[in-house]
Amino acid sequence: MKPLEGTDEEKKQIIENYENDCKLLSRTVEDKKDNIGIKRMISSGVIESLLFIFSNRDLNSITRTYSQAFFHITNNSSNEINLLLLEKKPYPGLIRLLEHTDDLIASDAIASIFNILAAGSNTPSDTDPHPHFESIQACDGIKKIFALFQKNASKFRRDRSALCIGYLFRAQQITDQIMRNEIISHLKSLLNDSDAWVKGRAKNALKYLAQNEVNRTEILKYIDLKKIEQDLKQPFVGTQQLQKSIIQKQETHLLLLSSVLEFRNDNEFRKQIISSDVIETSDEIKLLIYSKKPYPGLIRLLEHTDDNIASVSIILIFFLLGAASNTTPISDPHPHYDSIQACDGINKIFALFQKNVSKFRRDRSAICIGFLFRAQQITDQILRNEIISHLKSLLNDSDAQIKDCAKNALKYLAQDKSNRSEIMKGFNLTAITNNLQKELKGTKNEKKEILQKQETDLLLLSSVLHSREDFQFLSDAINTGIIDILLQIFASRDLEEITR
Repeated sequence: MKPLEGTDEEKKQIIENYENDCKLLSRTVEDKKDNIGIKRMISSGVIESLLFIFSNRDLNSITRTYSQAFFHITNNSSNEINLLLLEKKPYPGLIRLLEHTDDLIASDAIASIFNILAAGSNTPSDTDPHPHFESIQACDGIKKIFALFQKNASKFRRDRSALCIGYLFRAQQITDQIMRNEIISHLKSLLNDSDAWVKGRAKNALKYLAQNEVNRTEILKYIDLKKIEQDLKQPFVGTQQLQKSIIQKQETHLLLLSSVLEFRNDNEFRKQIISSDVIETSDEIKLLIYSKKPYPGLIRLLEHTDDNIASVSIILIFFLLGAASNTTPISDPHPHYDSIQACDGINKIFALFQKNVSKFRRDRSAICIGFLFRAQQITDQILRNEIISHLKSLLNDSDAQIKDCAKNALKYLAQDKSNRSEIMKGFNLTAITNNLQKELKGTKNEKKEILQKQETDLLLLSSVLHSREDFQFLSDAINTGIIDILLQIFASRDLEEITR
């Protein structure tokens, strides 16, 4: 690089030549990725020349032509190229430009810093500290980036400054409480940004910060599971603008939850989410999620060695299948069957069922298969026998929701003749009639056992009869006296002992 020396006229000519070169460089790389061309620029010394100017020249003599050229290089390069730029020690010069009086130059500098930081974030494990942290800290960069954030002069600079700090403090505590509060608050607000790029990077920044317990505690202050549950269950009604607002709010909640949960083994928080009914959102939301083709990823997670991840995955599959079941005719095959089958999902769900490690996963795996084979035969005999047997056993479960879902699964399966024959094995109308005739007497536990057996029989009977025109079976049920006994129960039994 030619030094800036000589007469004022000679210096002016040197600067003019530099600026012309920078304009040419910008035009060469702007809006197109040319990794080969940029590699040539790096090896030719162009990058070192720009960084020397940023670090040493009087700030007032640095025009935007220089900073914009460097930004275009970082913005249109692969991660590999940006990591090559790191070898040239770019941070001291770029950090110095943050204090430039020209706001656009400061904008170019913070955007360039973020591009290089983002490339560094893609290399090591996401749960390790950011590899560029020390390089930035060595030139007092974190304080200067935060100072730019606090100037609050431009949304562009403020957003990128917050993103930079979020990426830099990956898996390590932001010890400055004011910085921690302000940055996390701003990143959380960006989850609702109209710019999808900004929204995605804010989620990543929060995810990185959440790897540290102190940062994570600060993020959790913004999570009200009850409020999230209410917002996720809000129906899509009203004007187009109002519906858009509802979706945006729901997406923001889900992005925040995702940023906290990703890469974290926080079983307690996962339990809180499940128990809060956040996962049980409206069918409209679940169908919207289905449009994003979630099954390949969710099915893959069923094989995860972390049982909690497999549990969350099967319950998400369960809710998506349930939403589609609720919004389509019972006599039609399940609309998600082909999507699940395309990623070998049925075999993998059955494999999870057969592992028999957890009742939670086993029950939901069986219900998922019951939903999937709605109105179509389970051709695999082992699969058919085991799933139907387990679903029948769940009609006696202590969990009312599981009991109801098992009844629905059997109801769906019974729309197919072969499945129905399997369900009917051991089904004895006379035995059901005799059970219904039993008087409610004895100890409290004995009465409870009689009621439970009667309910199980009736749930199975209901699942087989639902939406079926089987006049012979109905006639047999009536002839055994079941209808008479039910009417007698309605007329004489304590109302609180009569369940649905």
